Amino acid sequence: MRILLVQPPIEDYYDTSIRTYPLGLLYLARAIRDVADVSILDARTTRKPVRLEKHPFPELDEFYREDVYTPFSFFSRYSRFGMSANELHSELESANADMVCVAALCSAYEQQALEVARIAKEVDPNVITVMGGVHATLFPARLLSHPDVDYCVRGEGETPLFNLVSALSKNEGDIKTIGGLCSRLPSGLRISGVHSETNIDALPERRLLNADRYRINKKRYTFFLTSRGCPFRCGFCGKPPVPYRKRTLSSIEEELDDCQDIGIEAIDFEDDMLNLDKRTFAGILQLLVGRGLTLSAMNGIYPGNMDISTLRLMYESGFRRLNFSLVDIAETVISAHNRNPHSDFLGLLPFLEESGFLTEVHFIIGLPDQSPENLVDTLLFLMERRVLLGPSIFYHAPGSPIYEARFQDTNSIDPGQMRSSVMLPVNPLFGRPITYTFVKLVRFLNEIKRLADRNGGPSRLSDLLNPRSGWIDDERGQKIIEQLLRKKEFLRWDKKQNQMGQEPQDQALVRFFFQRAKGMKIKGYRTNAEILFDM
Repeated sequence: MRILLVQPPIEDYYDTSIRTYPLGLLYLARAIRDVADVSILDARTTRKPVRLEKHPFPELDEFYREDVYTPFSFFSRYSRFGMSANELHSELESANADMVCVAALCSAYEQQALEVARIAKEVDPNVITVMGGVHATLFPARLLSHPDVDYCVRGEGETPLFNLVSALSKNEGDIKTIGGLCSRLPSGLRISGVHSETNIDALPERRLLNADRYRINKKRYTFFLTSRGCPFRCGFCGKPPVPYRKRTLSSIEEELDDCQDIGIEAIDFEDDMLNLDKRTFAGILQLLVGRGLTLSAMNGIYPGNMDISTLRLMYESGFRRLNFSLVDIAETVISAHNRNPHSDFLGLLPFLEESGFLTEVHFIIGLPDQSPENLVDTLLFLMERRVLLGPSIFYHAPGSPIYEARFQDTNSIDPGQMRSSVMLPVNPLFGRPITYTFVKLVRFLNEIKRLADRNGGPSRLSDLLNPRSGWIDDERGQKIIEQLLRKKEFLRWDKKQNQMGQEPQDQALVRFFFQRAKGMKIKGYRTNAEILFDM
């Protein structure tokens, strides 16, 4: 059989080119390479985004505009990232596959995944279509209601797909008994349980990809897993419930050698819990020392098992940037969502601030049980630390405890709303103007942190009122910052009207933040230089 594994395009206000490596498809390819002729179509990566004139979120037009300028920019245009429908049709026709397997990883992009299945059936009505990924795991019945979808895989897909391909190739075996595989039967839908692999040491088939297409800071990169699953159940996390398992060090070493053989220069570890097992993590770091790889873990580092000796070993092995998840500085907020106390992370901060790491701290805007006052406290706390602020707008993650408690009838939901860019006001205290204002405040703080890191930078915010200082790059940016400091309001330059206009903000929140911040200091994120918040 000829099997085509597809990463679909997406449509949104943004995409992150350093987050598109299709590692899951490479694991599937490895699993079926001995029973099928397998290839991969990445229909998302290295395509210039195409602006879409019509989009499903007109209510966001006042917030996201491409005809304005501000030094605190946010999203601007709704675009398609990846191949057009015509390109997909051509690629699927050329592939002449017997089976097309589509990665449906995110519920928000359901329509683009279904589009691939629809076009595959247009090219060949007899082609077999299979959906896998997080969305297929959570909503198999929903996907199977579409005539263009023949099968769904729930959970990890290597063994279910191998068994399906083997059964169809040999025309033997009972497909209905394959664990993790969901299908339509004359009697109705057959919905399987969530499958988890018992052996996770097999290496992904990276040679099916052109390594030059995937780069972080011009370096060829790859995603890498040293474990699967997570033993915790945070209220806002929608990861499918699969058990935590870790790989052997020998298999990790073999995969590292394989990566360097094909010219990989940077690795991003995508584990949900990379350092959960402290001893194993130390062993992994020892394998990395001396390889000259640039390392990151964008999913975040678990502070509970972190200590200074481990951080030093991480630096020696190639880590330079660390991502930590704070969620919110208020213990009452995080405890309501089954998160560990902050004491572990806070204990590491003094070392991190004096280290060579660039530390990015992520927090959530609009989480249930959170108040705007809670979030202001979080911003003020991070403002005074040598960290970069990383905001995440809350959205209902399908499969999360919060989601399951609020949506009993999953057929009534709109998956397209389940994304951060929609700024859906799940928490009534965080209407869109409030959420948007918080994002702007974060952009402002990170910009001031950047100025603090400059040699000979300002020592106080009021220094920025001098247009001849040279710290602000252009005249319009200077006026926008002056207005923010003097009037406590965000402006943006309207390119069409050729004039300044107000951002859609909550001015009371801006004033409240400035009142709370006055007299405090803003510390850079690369250095410990400080700027007095005197406005």
